[in-house]
Amino acid sequence: MIKAIIFDMDGVLADLFGHAKNLHDVETYRHITRDQMDKFFYEADAEHLFANLPMFPNANQLLQMVVKMFGGYQILSSPLRFDKEGSVRGKSAWIAAHITVPADKEIFEHEKYIYAKQADGTPNILIDDFRLNINLWNEHGGIGIKWQNDENSLDELKQMLIAAKA
Repeated sequence: MIKAIIFDMDGVLADLFGHAKNLHDVETYRHITRDQMDKFFYEADAEHLFANLPMFPNANQLLQMVVKMFGGYQILSSPLRFDKEGSVRGKSAWIAAHITVPADKEIFEHEKYIYAKQADGTPNILIDDFRLNINLWNEHGGIGIKWQNDENSLDELKQMLIAAKA
């Protein structure tokens, strides 16, 4: 039995990497170096950055699909370590402005894996674009699904959720 479906925000609902790609004038975000990404975050006003990210066009459709399948969902997004307050304000503003399918809960935490299971051991599902988060989630008893909105389809996610639910 699955207890909660939990979504990452950046790369799944909000197009952070497409935004970074456009600012750096490169073909894909994978062409941005680690140093460039670090500079991108450190020089940004975190609240403004996250509040104004473009939304993936299918984000609300994705959330509606999950609500129909599971009854609800949560958002679990990691704030920037050097400006936690600003990034949480920005992410909260982004959710309020873009998400029309309300979340059961919004959590802003670096260590996502602490939400991998319920107190009774029931696993939660995390949908995240970052492999490290998925690996840590799985290691802590949850079910991690690596999925990135600009690289994977809604049908792929639906099939992965059906398999995880079984």
